[in-house]
Amino acid sequence: MYISINNSKRQDWDKVKSWNYKLDFLKPEMSVVYAEVVGEHGDAETKESEWIYYIIEGNGEFMINRTTTKVSSGDVITIPPHTKYTYRSVDSITLKVVMFIDLWDN
Repeated sequence: MYISINNSKRQDWDKVKSWNYKLDFLKPEMSVVYAEVVGEHGDAETKESEWIYYIIEGNGEFMINRTTTKVSSGDVITIPPHTKYTYRSVDSITLKVVMFIDLWDN
């Protein structure tokens, strides 16, 4: 299956730009999301599935269960189901990530 950027759903807030590629044909339904973050992403919470982040470019920090993990280009980080977390870029540089997450219906 091919999904062009023209068929993605764009949603931006504060200093976050994102493109949501819905994979509603999968069970459970999932989204692949590309995001560019400068500064703080804001609080989020996983749903039924483990969420997977691949760091394309930049440096950042994920705060999960009061533990901070530093990430950089090429790293992968996973967030367990039903977990509150946040992440941010560091040094005011854009953090570019690809996520595989539960269907994000924006």
